[in-house]
Amino acid sequence: MKSSILSWIIVAIALTGSIVTYPDMPEQMAIHWNVSNEVNGFAHKAFALLLLPALMVILIVVLPRKQNYIKHKSSILIVQNVTLLCLLVLHSVTIAFGYGVDFNIAMVILPMVGVILTLTGWHMPQFQPNSFIGIKTNYTLANESNWKKTHKSAAKYYVLGGLLMIAAAFVPPLLQTILFFGIIVTIVLASVYLSFHFGKDNK
Repeated sequence: MKSSILSWIIVAIALTGSIVTYPDMPEQMAIHWNVSNEVNGFAHKAFALLLLPALMVILIVVLPRKQNYIKHKSSILIVQNVTLLCLLVLHSVTIAFGYGVDFNIAMVILPMVGVILTLTGWHMPQFQPNSFIGIKTNYTLANESNWKKTHKSAAKYYVLGGLLMIAAAFVPPLLQTILFFGIIVTIVLASVYLSFHFGKDNK
């Protein structure tokens, strides 16, 4: 599957931002925040400014090249590009912190994760069996019918969970943490259960 031009444009914007702002950044930059919105992780500015652009490149180039993506190529590219845009936003926040601009990081992370989950769920019914994206269990990978049923049923959990994740950005910090982990755990457990449930039906 070939990546879209837009994917590489997003990476180019991130790298350009890193190069242009590098001289202005402090030697140590924030790269991690705790649940109380406090910075608890720093790295040299070279690492901090290259971390997310490098993750973007990895996201693009690790796509398997020898699978049939024809039926769902557009769906995967949409999810990929939105994920890249979210990483670009996070990269911009990192640079802004370097300039001394203060952010409530939860107001960035929670909507970002929520958008990715919602969009992934919306497109999940179109995903065909593959090893890159989707619910990959022994049951779904072994049976195409199970794959389709699992993804069609799990899609609503991703969409609802994503919308709740976006809304979680506007609640008190303690509740944000509870909702974040609660939503993620619920989606994972629901995905595993559904693949097992439909897997039994196909035996």
